[in-house]
Amino acid sequence: MSMQILKYRFLLLFLLFTINAFGVQDSLVLYTKPDCSNCRATKLILHRSGITYTEKSLDNTANATEMLNKLAATSYHHDIFLPVIFLNNKLYHPAYRSDTGLVSISLENVVDTIKYKYQRGELKLPAYDSTASIATEQTAQHAGSSSDCEVKTSAIYIITSEFNTETEAKLEMNKLINLGYSFAGFIFYQNKYSVYCKFFFDYGSANTELNLIRNKYLKAYMMEVPS
Repeated sequence: MSMQILKYRFLLLFLLFTINAFGVQDSLVLYTKPDCSNCRATKLILHRSGITYTEKSLDNTANATEMLNKLAATSYHHDIFLPVIFLNNKLYHPAYRSDTGLVSISLENVVDTIKYKYQRGELKLPAYDSTASIATEQTAQHAGSSSDCEVKTSAIYIITSEFNTETEAKLEMNKLINLGYSFAGFIFYQNKYSVYCKFFFDYGSANTELNLIRNKYLKAYMMEVPS
């Protein structure tokens, strides 16, 4: 047996040992706003259940852009209700990303599901930082009246063609899907059916993609539909 094969086998055994010894750490990420009462309540419940998470405030532009791009990647382009929750990069709220598509699920059920997984030992999350835990408890209990837990934003569609009938639009949409545009669809707006190949939540990403799409669809353009 060559030294190269032995080297690969040793590396594989080492990786398996590392995974079994230390486990694969899970990731729970919450995108929040300071004035969101649902965010505070969720953090308090998770904290009291011993569940750690990474919080990313939408006051930070980079975090907001990251959240919107991750939502677009899941094909979610509806109203955004906070906190937006990803478990192991899988969308859990405001909609649950299942094998059959997006399913609406209440925040209460989302938190209960996470608690259930944690209690059964199905989640391996980072250890608690006691200092951060105290700060979380105090922040979560901070009084506040009616809070804004909704992010107002609109999807920006890359339109490739327009039709007068829904039947024509569906045919073109299916063509795009077969070509690899898995998030293709159509919308009825301003008395016409507009077929899109992709959508985004920020103009920078949309404009970059538009320049690429125009190599194939010369008349493609961006269209923002008010939410």
